[in-house]
Amino acid sequence: MKAIIMAGGFGTRLRPLTINLPKPMVPIGNIPMMEHVVNLLKKNGFDDLVSLLFFQGDEIKSHFGDGHKFGVKMEYLQPTDDYGTAGAVRCADDFIDDTVLVISGDVLTDFDLSKAVRWHRDKHADATILLTRVENPLPYGIVITDDDGHIVQFLEKPSWGEMFSDTINTGIYILEPHTVRLIPPSTNFDFSQNLYPLMLSKKMGLYGLIMDGYWKDVGNVDEYTRAHTDLLSGNINLDLGTEKRKVGDADLFVGRNVQIGSEVEFGGVIVLGDDSLIADGVKITNSVIGPKARIGEKASIGRSVIWPDVIVGAESHLQQSIVYTNSHINKNVALLDNVIVSDGCKVGNGATVKANCKIWPGKTIDDGAIVSASLVWGDKWNRELFTQSKVSGLALTEITPDMAVKLGAAFGAFLGAGKQVITSRDASDTSRLLKRAMIAGFLAAGVDVDDIEVMPPPVVRYALRNGTYAAGVYIRHNPSDYRTIDIIVFNGDGLDMPTAKLKKIERMFFGEDFRRASLGEIGHLDMPAGVLENYREDFLRAMDSEIVSKAGFKVVIDYTNGGASEVFPTLFSQIGVNLVALNAYVDPRRLSLHPENAPSQSFSCRRL
Repeated sequence: MKAIIMAGGFGTRLRPLTINLPKPMVPIGNIPMMEHVVNLLKKNGFDDLVSLLFFQGDEIKSHFGDGHKFGVKMEYLQPTDDYGTAGAVRCADDFIDDTVLVISGDVLTDFDLSKAVRWHRDKHADATILLTRVENPLPYGIVITDDDGHIVQFLEKPSWGEMFSDTINTGIYILEPHTVRLIPPSTNFDFSQNLYPLMLSKKMGLYGLIMDGYWKDVGNVDEYTRAHTDLLSGNINLDLGTEKRKVGDADLFVGRNVQIGSEVEFGGVIVLGDDSLIADGVKITNSVIGPKARIGEKASIGRSVIWPDVIVGAESHLQQSIVYTNSHINKNVALLDNVIVSDGCKVGNGATVKANCKIWPGKTIDDGAIVSASLVWGDKWNRELFTQSKVSGLALTEITPDMAVKLGAAFGAFLGAGKQVITSRDASDTSRLLKRAMIAGFLAAGVDVDDIEVMPPPVVRYALRNGTYAAGVYIRHNPSDYRTIDIIVFNGDGLDMPTAKLKKIERMFFGEDFRRASLGEIGHLDMPAGVLENYREDFLRAMDSEIVSKAGFKVVIDYTNGGASEVFPTLFSQIGVNLVALNAYVDPRRLSLHPENAPSQSFSCRRL
């Protein structure tokens, strides 16, 4: 029999596991999901297969080849555009000369598919949708059939108010050739939204069969984790291709050439991939260890999935974590609940990655670092938060609003409720967003905030020297790299904050053990008047305006639509400088620091 495997999805919701790997190749129990699908098809008599590819198709073709290693014939088609689910199947028109089954390459199931095909043929159906019952049908299409199996009502992704059934469409279809040819060629066409409503309108034989057995759409990381839980608890019947051993009370599925040291403790169900090494004193519970993985002495791994070629150092502790291929977890590392470490990462000795953090591919975490937020596209997570009185990182990936709120709260807790800070920023919308987030953290810590909005750092330092503030903050895009945000912190005297104070803030930030204000202690936000006027007056008082005026300077200044345009035009006019001003107004959309707005040629300066 013939089957079509839908293997073209991007797997966006499963990232970061699918950044460097197509979703159908993500492993369940050390075997790619699509290989489980192919094994199920072969078991049910489907040996003539076509895979529809779109995203990273070469990985799939390289693994399956012509299919002979898996006992099937495998061909491949790649649509030239995104034609939707049904439109993609229409591209396989030349392949479809008899009843055909359509199934996703990233679904996990043990349905009796041959039984479903017999039922379909007995009904003389034009199309049969395989159905199952789930507790929460909201993410799926729900279906009602009559006593004979005819579909009488169909609704894609209902709201709670629209939900009329717990029976859902599994995305597994049995189709006749004439049904496929209802799909217009080279057209974006969907099964649920287009083809099946069309069939209902034509009163064609559209049937639904409720299946016994296991089914899961592994659509996101939570479902990926649950799929492994179901596998290890025996809720799904999958062939892992390994022998099963009983070791004490534990059940082990052991691959070839596995080395197990002395005094190793196993609990629950464990899968050990080919050529893996488990050193002395290791403790593993309900986990999957990938091929060629190396687990160091006295490491502890619980409810985790370790992919191939991973190194876990001695005395490290991994709890409900996923570690991707070629990553190196050094000694005495702690990965807490729901951590994902992606492809090719390095986690330094003694580092801790806190719950729910995701580390994107190729990242480095320093020795002893405490990671409490996901590290997405940044290069590195340092052990130290501050470098030379500032926190720097990629805008909205490393320096996020969540991170800014937390930094403000830790900073405010260090200063103490009732203290006062002053804040400012450059003219960009990103800095505005992050400053407001940090202000929220200060207020939640009971610290009052005076916000002077868009002003240069010298004005902030001036206000600190002449006010009663405990600290100041200035947020900007880094002058040499627009993608990077700097959060600069000042001491109450206007100088850079001393290292000893920064270390205390840092410890509070990483430890997350700091005081929050009570409801009656919430800080107050104000936008004080007069700071700029006082700065200008003292600036003029500090210089001999008459000498400057007599010199007759002529100056060209590009203010780059930034905060300096709020300060200097008035000053220069008062001291008699003949000024040609460019971009002398604040505009967050035209910051010339942005690469798109940077001048394409160089300029030289001369005296006019």
